[in-house]
Amino acid sequence: MSPTRAQRAAALEAWADDIGAVDLVEVDTDELKAIAQYAERRDRLETALTDAVRAARRSGRSWSEIGTMLGVSKQAAQRKYAKLAN
Repeated sequence: MSPTRAQRAAALEAWADDIGAVDLVEVDTDELKAIAQYAERRDRLETALTDAVRAARRSGRSWSEIGTMLGVSKQAAQRKYAKLAN
């Protein structure tokens, strides 16, 4: 969980600790939990992908090759990963 999400989760928990039982309404939060889980997976995947791009660049792979593997143009790959891959 990113620090921002972790901070928001902590604030929500603090709020929940302070609310009275009579004020609570039962709701289904499965969809919200799924969003949080997918966001966490996306963050891990993006980190792994950046690491793979960095390794490819260190191995001498071109931005054209990397872009092809990502399904984007050379320029799009550079724009997104050049600063992260150095």
